[in-house]
Amino acid sequence: MISVIKNANVVTDKEVISGGSVSIENGYIKEVGFNLSGDEVIDAKGGYLIPGFIDLHCHGGMGLDFIDCSKSEMKELESFHLSHGTTTLLATTLTASPAVIEKSLSTIEEFKKENEEGTIIGVHMEGPWFSASQAGAQDPNNMQEPTAESIERIAKAHPLVLRVSAAPEIDKDFAFGKKAKELGLIVSAGHTDADFDTIVNAYENGYNLLTHFYSGMKGVERKNCYRIAGAVEAGYYLDGMNVEIISDGKHLPQSLLKLIYKLKGADRISLITDATRGCGMKDGEKIYIGPKESPLPSIVKDGVAFLEDMTSFAGSASTFHQVYKVMAKAVDNDMVALSKMASLNPAKILGLEDRGVIKQGKRADLLILDESLEIRKILLKGKEIK
Repeated sequence: MISVIKNANVVTDKEVISGGSVSIENGYIKEVGFNLSGDEVIDAKGGYLIPGFIDLHCHGGMGLDFIDCSKSEMKELESFHLSHGTTTLLATTLTASPAVIEKSLSTIEEFKKENEEGTIIGVHMEGPWFSASQAGAQDPNNMQEPTAESIERIAKAHPLVLRVSAAPEIDKDFAFGKKAKELGLIVSAGHTDADFDTIVNAYENGYNLLTHFYSGMKGVERKNCYRIAGAVEAGYYLDGMNVEIISDGKHLPQSLLKLIYKLKGADRISLITDATRGCGMKDGEKIYIGPKESPLPSIVKDGVAFLEDMTSFAGSASTFHQVYKVMAKAVDNDMVALSKMASLNPAKILGLEDRGVIKQGKRADLLILDESLEIRKILLKGKEIK
């Protein structure tokens, strides 16, 4: 059966096709054009047709976290984020004891085997290889030194791990980064006290992404009166360095979102949620960050998660649809740029050539938005999600 979405402003990686149509067969895009015919017709009523969101960095929501939730709770998280437009997701763990991390990875793998057609495609390990001075809401008591042996062991035992974040300044001779790259993993610098030169060297040794740009890293600082550039400046300097950003308007205000977009451009930015347990919960609700065995008390306030003592953000409380709309303001509703940052760029980073863009032969993971960018329909591999 062939389905057709008609009367759409089709957002490709190059232009917005006004009054366009897209045909879908067996879950994939058959054709992009005008006045296409099919067995089933979905009228977009002049709305935007965009690729589904791809989230490289998501911990959880609704009081749940991938670090310690059950398989049934993972299903709830998958459904929750899909209902807000996320059609591909990296389940993200954080710094915890080796036993907790091992159990989390095994549970995610079991879940994936039972849900092959789901939106969770792999794991992002955000730690435990971090600098304690940039811990933020990560547990400094469980942080470890990144070594080639540790990442090789994990990659062998857990092939679902696709991405790792680590602090390159504690990666001796960049052995961790080199080995991770050799193993085909995405290596990202995060929760790092590295200066400019260290990030530049790390980039040459496997690190090609900056974890939640600006958060958990240094900018320019003064030592003995002399200014020293930090990781933030290196991120701007390195043309090939990708950055992921929490565009919730809290971690990064509109002024910084505009600056990042101007300097990095639409091709090197990936939007993420960094959603924690607080995502989908109301202001004032108390939650915690990390696993039940070593919880860091936190609270949802002003649409973001804070540590309870208000000394640090504790991740995001936003869905992908929310960070997408905030970024839309920063780029003056440039729909092509938005789709690159929300879908195409993350797909490229993950090496997923079958999705992230509206083009013949790609997966029909699609969203229909109205003129206010509210989601009206969600299609996962061509099937509408009610």
